[in-house]
Amino acid sequence: VIGSLASIIAFGTVFSPLLNTQRWVGVFFLGIITIFFLGYNLYLLTKYRKKVRYAEIFEDINIGFSNLHKIDRNNIDDEKTIGEYLIFMCDSISSAFTKINGHYISTCIKFLTFENKRPKVLTLVRDRKSSANNRKSGKEDKIKHWLDGNTDFDFIYSNFDDDSVDTSYYYETKLPIRKNYKNTRLKNWPPKRIPIINNIVRRRFWPLKYRSTLVVPIIPLLADDQKQKALRGFLCVDSPKCVAFNQQVDVDILKGISDGLYNKIDKLHALISKKDDE
Repeated sequence: VIGSLASIIAFGTVFSPLLNTQRWVGVFFLGIITIFFLGYNLYLLTKYRKKVRYAEIFEDINIGFSNLHKIDRNNIDDEKTIGEYLIFMCDSISSAFTKINGHYISTCIKFLTFENKRPKVLTLVRDRKSSANNRKSGKEDKIKHWLDGNTDFDFIYSNFDDDSVDTSYYYETKLPIRKNYKNTRLKNWPPKRIPIINNIVRRRFWPLKYRSTLVVPIIPLLADDQKQKALRGFLCVDSPKCVAFNQQVDVDILKGISDGLYNKIDKLHALISKKDDE
C-alpha cells in the first residue's frame, strides 16, 4: 500500500505534466483497475485472516468444557460452584469469539421461565468483563425480560415447533437499523423518523452496548430431541460493532456448546428455585 501511494505521488509530480488528454484517459482507467484489485486483495486478506483465526479458538472452548465436565464428574450440586463454572464457560466463549473478530465479544446465558404463564428470560451468568461493565444478571437485573418484548428470543420460542421456520438461531448484524426490533432494555425507541438521514440518526443514538447479536436456543443438538417444551434458555454472543460473526460457522459452534450446557442449566436453576422456596 505504501509503495502504491509513493508511485502515485511520483507519477503526479514527475510524469503527469508530460501527458496529453488521450494518455490521461488511459492512465485514468488503469488507475481504476489498479484501485479495484488493490481493494479486492485487501478484502481477501481480511476475509482469510479471519478464517485462519478459527484454528486458534479450540483451546478456549476446550478449557470452558473442561470446567463444565467437572460438574458431572465430581457430582457438584453447589449453586455457587456451578455458577462459577458457567461463568468460566462464558469467559471462554468470549475469548474465542474475540480472537476471531478482532474486538471484544460479550457472552451471556439466559434461562427461560414463566410468570403467570407468560414466558420471560433471566440472565443466569455473563462473562466477567461484561459483568464488570455494568451489565447486570440474576436478581440484580430489575427489568422483566418478557419474551414478546424481545425479538430474538420471541422469534425462536414462538416458532420453535414450526418446521417450516429455522429457529435454530437468531442472527442480526445491523440492530440499530433493524425495523421492528424489540428489546426490553430499549426505551423510547425508535426515534422519530427523519427522511433520508433516518438510518444515520438510528446509528448515532442507538442506546444498547451491542450492535450485532447471535442467539441460539439451549436445547439438545439432535432434532428428534427438540421441541418447545424442551427449550431451557438461550446462549447469546453480542458485538459492539455492526457486521460481526460468521452466520454459518459461528452458529454451529454455539449449537454444540448449548447442547453441552443443557443439563447444567437445569441443575443450576433447580438449585436456585429450591433456595428461593426455602
